[in-house]
Amino acid sequence: MNGAPSAFEVCGAVHLIRPLGMSANSLQSLRHGIAAVEPASLFFHAVQPPLRAPASADLPPDDFSAWIGGVLQDHETSERLSFAVQRSGPGPEPLRTALIGVLERSQRDHTVPEDAAFAFLAADTVPVPIVECDDLDTLFDALAGADASAWFYHLIEQPWFAGGRIEMTLALREAGAARLADRIDQLAASGIPLERLRRETLRTWRRSQLGSRMARAAASSDADRAGEGRDAIAKLARRIVRARSTS
Repeated sequence: MNGAPSAFEVCGAVHLIRPLGMSANSLQSLRHGIAAVEPASLFFHAVQPPLRAPASADLPPDDFSAWIGGVLQDHETSERLSFAVQRSGPGPEPLRTALIGVLERSQRDHTVPEDAAFAFLAADTVPVPIVECDDLDTLFDALAGADASAWFYHLIEQPWFAGGRIEMTLALREAGAARLADRIDQLAASGIPLERLRRETLRTWRRSQLGSRMARAAASSDADRAGEGRDAIAKLARRIVRARSTS
């Protein structure tokens, strides 16, 4: 499990937000808008909110539910819509179907002024390459130092647009790390906040390496162990410097 047969590129992401010139001032017009908007708009309003607050202990609400609960004051529909977003399968069309189903069953439909209307936006993704990794140690070292956008891009955004397919865990399976890939798949699908997803993924990786590290340590010489210790201290120092430079 030292290397993957093909390189995997770790990327961050920049999201360019654009208005669609559409708005909704009632549940009915919101339903019509959701039925018509492009996938990039559903992504922005329902999938991307966790990236806006990656360190939050709780998942932030999707934009649709927040507007219904906060502006329309329809808390029952807001709660049902939020649940539908969380339970929806990956991809824009399953999400669209789930949202429309909730809004079609709602019995309330009052109208708010235009200045309180819901404005439909869309997010266009620009991947930002960080490093190309040809072994698992390099991959997880890069991820450990990457910001929230990289974790979101690889474990949430890409799989959502790809129907649940996670390219990173496919690379892990090709490298012979199927159990690690299965666990990361579970974490990515669990809906936990982004920072917790990062912590749990890195913890899973470190645990998966305990056995091989102990075996290598038992077989290594005193000089080898001293060299590994210096490498570990150097890596820790680099991470501290990166953390201070971003704080």
